[in-house]
Amino acid sequence: MCGIAGWFNAPQNKQHLESMLRSIRHRGPEGTGTFESDQVSFGNTRLAFVDLEAGQQPLSNETGTLWLTCNGEIFNHSELRSQLAGRHAFRTECDVEVILHLYEEYGVEGFKRLNGQYAFALWDSIRRKFILCRDRLGICPFFYTFSGSTLYFASEIKALLTIPELHREPDFQVLQDIWTFWTPLPGKTPFKNIFEVLPAHHYSLEEGKRDIKKECYWQLDFTEERWTENTAKEAFASIFDDAVRIRLKADVPVASYLSGGVDSSLIGAFASRYASTLHTFSIAFQHPDYDESEHQLQVARHLGTAHHVTRCTADDLAAALRKMVWHTEVPQLRAGPVSMLPLSENVSRHGLKAVLTGEGADEFFMGYDLFKETAVRRFMAKDPQSPMRRSLVSRLYPYLPGRDKFRSLELAMQDGLEQSDHMLFSHLFRWNNTARLQGYFHPEIRAELAPRPYEDRLAEILPDGFASWDSPQRAQTLEIMTFMTPYLLSSQGDRVAMANGVEGRFPFLDHRLVEFANSLPLTLKLRSLKQDKYVVRKTAESMLPADIAYRTKFPYRAPIHDIFKSSSFQHTGELLSEENLKKTGIFSPQAAMKLLNKAKKENMSSEMEQMALMGIATTQLWYDLFIRNNYP
Repeated sequence: MCGIAGWFNAPQNKQHLESMLRSIRHRGPEGTGTFESDQVSFGNTRLAFVDLEAGQQPLSNETGTLWLTCNGEIFNHSELRSQLAGRHAFRTECDVEVILHLYEEYGVEGFKRLNGQYAFALWDSIRRKFILCRDRLGICPFFYTFSGSTLYFASEIKALLTIPELHREPDFQVLQDIWTFWTPLPGKTPFKNIFEVLPAHHYSLEEGKRDIKKECYWQLDFTEERWTENTAKEAFASIFDDAVRIRLKADVPVASYLSGGVDSSLIGAFASRYASTLHTFSIAFQHPDYDESEHQLQVARHLGTAHHVTRCTADDLAAALRKMVWHTEVPQLRAGPVSMLPLSENVSRHGLKAVLTGEGADEFFMGYDLFKETAVRRFMAKDPQSPMRRSLVSRLYPYLPGRDKFRSLELAMQDGLEQSDHMLFSHLFRWNNTARLQGYFHPEIRAELAPRPYEDRLAEILPDGFASWDSPQRAQTLEIMTFMTPYLLSSQGDRVAMANGVEGRFPFLDHRLVEFANSLPLTLKLRSLKQDKYVVRKTAESMLPADIAYRTKFPYRAPIHDIFKSSSFQHTGELLSEENLKKTGIFSPQAAMKLLNKAKKENMSSEMEQMALMGIATTQLWYDLFIRNNYP
């Protein structure tokens, strides 16, 4: 991984290019390279994994007619190199050089052959065409904006904010999205006129023009194939083993995160086959409702890994809040990204710069309670008055404290049952509940934000055929497109890992495994309320302790309410003063201060109130860092 930045359709400006790259130096502290011509300037800050000596970017083809800068890794580069050898002259052993020769051979169609995580810019000087491309699931971040006919691009928004003529302004419609979906939707950012390259797309632009041509080169597809339990288990083990193996390819060691659940534990089990000593890293919280350290240590002992624990206190979380917002560049309603900062810092402290992690397993093999909740609510909708049907709610969310409150959850989940045939039904309950938190917005902001149908807001990102898929497939797609990609892989993934120069690698997001998972019948993923990720767990039972292989899903969460009681929160708390809230003008000062005072005086048990306070605090931080103070 690394950081890339530059522009197209403007003359050279070395000082400006260096400023853009300097702002994202944390992504690649090991070196910088640039390419400049009459219309194109771009560069790269490098975090080296392959061909440490000669793999400096930007790279060109043998004739110098194509130039490339890429953030990411191409995991099948060896296979592609052997296919292209003889017809093309390779100048380095760098993995991303294959992109240049694939383009020479096949044009943009060649990008479909890549297996990896990447965001790259390619300059075709013969056709006078500039191309931006992003990996299938949006693992690598990629942003762009226009100033006149000049296209600027970068791995992070802060590099774009170095452009002197760019006017910084909040996009309140995107803030409304964050306070609905928990994150900006793919393609959007909370800054007006700054956009994100969509996952699985390549964009092309011709010299002197501003019209971008957008093409999607891969989509989710749920066409089922015939699988028995045994054949599915064999196929999963084979594909997953290779997905792990190729993500361990590097000229430096690769570590692994260990949460104590089946997904990261299975990655560790497969990775241990190839690593003489596998380093594993986990996080432990003081708060017992969030701590999984007992299970993490059990797995580490079982696999014989060199295990490292990051112990995270409320002070640690509060102290990291400002840094988290600086690196994610987005207001947050959840505390997960804050705790991932000290975790990746610990990886870096041990001299490691790549880590395997388990995102994607719950989305593609249906491990989230959300999928069970949707099935329960659709069942309730057929007879809403049935006490037996309503009682199934008590089987959901077993990790939540305060089981005596399930009566209120049972009643709440009856909301919207009449919409059980709606194509967005699985997520309406969550989105509608979160949207109520917009009541904390200042009345003038609320007046600007007219209600927008969810269908209209999601139109650009939903795959072809979505409306015709069945309920479980639609639920999976919505979770992948509105939560996994823009939040888990961004705020809680790349951004807080690369803040410390650490790259996350995701075996469950290998597109071969994704396509396999999407071809499975429902019974091999979600068999019952107690049997989720069925084929994953069946594979794990021979490699892990049974209580880990079949451990109930415990979603990764960090204790939000402890942050606001910490003495380290004092500086951030100043941004929640009546004076600062009035200056920003986004929230009602009275409502925000009342919420903060409540958090300081008592244990705020309401998850929605916790999310509201986290959202207010991080929005104030975001505004202070990026709008008011004109950083970097």
